[in-house]
Amino acid sequence: MTAFRILLAGLAFASTAASAGTAEVRFIDPERFADLATNKSEESANMDTLTHYIQRLAQRLPADQVLHVDVLDVDLAGSPLEVRRGRIRVARDADFPVIQLRYALESGGRVLRSGEARLTDLNYRHHISDARYSTTSLFYEKRLLEEWFSRELVPATQAYAR
Repeated sequence: MTAFRILLAGLAFASTAASAGTAEVRFIDPERFADLATNKSEESANMDTLTHYIQRLAQRLPADQVLHVDVLDVDLAGSPLEVRRGRIRVARDADFPVIQLRYALESGGRVLRSGEARLTDLNYRHHISDARYSTTSLFYEKRLLEEWFSRELVPATQAYAR
């Protein structure tokens, strides 16, 4: 009986993955970004992290939809601080996260929704689900993207389904 349940769960996951939307993410002039990483060596990893997160969000879209995102600027939460062993990031209230992007949600060559967005959270440190309890990298920035996606793109998907 357990093997049967595992098989059913696997089939359900496969059908969900097969019907997932996709995302194409580009970083436009990242060398001009306000604050992409604490250390230069982290920039590529942070771009990969944000790209994968946006792609994961897009999997909630219907299979025929493609989300195009141009990341225009990133200013990470907190600020770098020089310490004896290098640089660390310190989160302070005044150093809130900002992501600026341009996006288009398409289906069958038709644009369902597009625009530019400046994502920010002035109270980023005062949420109940505070990042102090999270080991996720770029926690605050991912939360900005999640809120934007749910607010701007989920309604477009629901309207399209009608």
